[in-house]
Amino acid sequence: MLLVFAAGMLSSCSQHGTGVTNRAYHNMTAHYNAYYLALEKVTEAQQTLFKNRKDDYTRILDVLIPMDSVRSNSVKSQAEYVIQKSSIAIGRHKNSKWLDDSYLLVAKARHLLMDYPNAIETYKYVNSESTSPSARHQAMTGLLMVFTEMQDYNYSRAVIDKLRKEKLKKRDLVEFYLARAQYHLELEEFDPALAVLNKTVKMMHRGERRARVNFIIAQLYQQLGKKPESYDHYVATLHNNPSFELAFYANLNMIQVFQSKRAQDNKRLMANFRKLLRDAKNAEYKDKIYYQMGLYKHREKHYPKAVEYLKQSVQASTSDPAQKAYAYLKLGEIHFEDLQQYNLAKAYYDSTMLSLPATVPDYDAVAKRHKVLDSFVANITTIHTEDSLQRLVRMDEQSLDQYLDKLLDAEEQKQKEQARKNTTEIQREASSIFDNATPQDNRNRDNADGKWYFSNGAAVSQGRTAFTRKWGNRPLEDNWRRSGREREMAVTQDPRQNPNRPGMPPAEAPAKPDRKQLKESMIAGLPRSQEALAASDKKLEDAFYNLGKIYELELKESPNALKTFDTLLTRFPGTEYKPEVYYFLYLIHKNQADPEQETYRTRLITEFSGSSFARLVTNPDYQREDNLADFESQKAFSDAYEQYEYGNYAEADRLVNEGLGRFTNNKIAERFKVLRIRIIGKTQNVNAYRNALHDFATQHPESALLPYVQNLLKATDGFANRSK
Repeated sequence: MLLVFAAGMLSSCSQHGTGVTNRAYHNMTAHYNAYYLALEKVTEAQQTLFKNRKDDYTRILDVLIPMDSVRSNSVKSQAEYVIQKSSIAIGRHKNSKWLDDSYLLVAKARHLLMDYPNAIETYKYVNSESTSPSARHQAMTGLLMVFTEMQDYNYSRAVIDKLRKEKLKKRDLVEFYLARAQYHLELEEFDPALAVLNKTVKMMHRGERRARVNFIIAQLYQQLGKKPESYDHYVATLHNNPSFELAFYANLNMIQVFQSKRAQDNKRLMANFRKLLRDAKNAEYKDKIYYQMGLYKHREKHYPKAVEYLKQSVQASTSDPAQKAYAYLKLGEIHFEDLQQYNLAKAYYDSTMLSLPATVPDYDAVAKRHKVLDSFVANITTIHTEDSLQRLVRMDEQSLDQYLDKLLDAEEQKQKEQARKNTTEIQREASSIFDNATPQDNRNRDNADGKWYFSNGAAVSQGRTAFTRKWGNRPLEDNWRRSGREREMAVTQDPRQNPNRPGMPPAEAPAKPDRKQLKESMIAGLPRSQEALAASDKKLEDAFYNLGKIYELELKESPNALKTFDTLLTRFPGTEYKPEVYYFLYLIHKNQADPEQETYRTRLITEFSGSSFARLVTNPDYQREDNLADFESQKAFSDAYEQYEYGNYAEADRLVNEGLGRFTNNKIAERFKVLRIRIIGKTQNVNAYRNALHDFATQHPESALLPYVQNLLKATDGFANRSK
């Protein structure tokens, strides 16, 4: 009897048996010894990812927590455990009803490990082999999530289309909708995302996950300008047990979307912001509050206040570099787009790029604008500087002397005012010390008030004292460390002449140059010779050309581009850029449906019939035909010109010779030759420069660059005649 019982037990252990006892044994063993433990670990890993997420509340939140290597590594041990336990169920209990579910857990674990190829393969296996509709639907939702993470959006779309035709359980439908909403968000399809999330949130249980979905819905409505709907869903966020951080941002954003209809409403909104600032629990969020205050004032077009609050956000941001970068970025955008103060915009974009995370969606666009501003400000500065210098040159001696006196008076007044401010700050600092407040306390107070370091005279004074103690009194000059070290070495060679040795009084600061010396120095820097004026004109010509292209191609400001190109043609009628400028003017007027386009089309064909720009207006296919060759030649010329601009004349000359050997197109070859002449002007004597200009004029009598070369030649000949 005992043997019969043992045989029955052994037969029931077989994973290939079909008996009731056999299936019951394997179902129970697979469920509780493997699948249950694996499921707990998968749930634990998913909760870990959700709990440890780092959300950027300045952007629309992700519906699903995005995977990356850091997040994947944080749940690696749990995912590997899931694979191990699920493999037991798969390997030892093939006839159990938990087999499909175990494969599904393996797929989810591989997904967590970002092992996408194997995750896809396993999800597909479950979808094709499982007899459980729920398992298949979960597998297809898993595929949708993986394809979206891999940005294979065509496959994502195919999965969505297939799942929409299926009848899903409520739990599976929620997960499908969430994955589908993430797909729409990544493609910035906000309306479909909203439609899906609005259906989803109604099926979810109360809790932080539902609160987060409500928050995302509110963000989307806010993005679409639907403030009442946005407000309602921020309120719903607060009613669903959110985390403290989520609740803080819901409260903050509610203020933003509140419909203000009267002046009193605006006052109430600002009062709510200040209430958040006073709350001790929000101490670490002050930078975010000031940032939102700045955004609110910007939307109200109160730009000075917006700038003030954003600066306070920067001051308050001590532990979140990304938030500081966002505040700098908004300051840059306001000065760029609203105030057109490009120098300040550049400074703010410089600060932005120091700490802006490279993972933000529009990082490339921000970096591009930053690069554009570098070039824009450089060209604007060149134009202002050279115009100012040439205007001074045209003044008579008496007017110039009076103008310089005004400049020096203004500078002296500025220095006196700064000295007065410094004295006031020092007195205030001393007074605060006698009032039992430490200097550090006062510095902290200044920072809390949003003051910049250099506007705090006491802090500057302390810094100056510390500097003098370490380095001594030093004149304002370039490379002061090196020159100071050289002076120090020269003095210490003879200890008797060292004024700072022990027992000797400190050395006196060098005497400041008097007004006459300053004026003479300023006059000496003016471009008074023909050669200096020609160099100044060339800087202006290049700057106007570059600025016009930036206005049209980068800033998309066609009116300013037209004005800049017109100025270039008026002031420099023989400019080497004339055919290209004609082409730009033709395109701008064409885009505006302006009949003036024909004027520039005719000029191109008449004056520069052999140029590529003339061929562009007569043969629309020319650009496509010559695109690659033109790109390569322009790139080669740009590289050579860049080395010339940096003063690397030997390298520039090498690249010019290389370009002349590679490209036979007359236009680009002539540009290379003119660049070589300019290199000669920088590296050889005036005779060599003049001879090179003469040679070009003789060899290229029909070149579009001939007027430009003749202007240079005329200026050089005039300089040579005056020197005799």
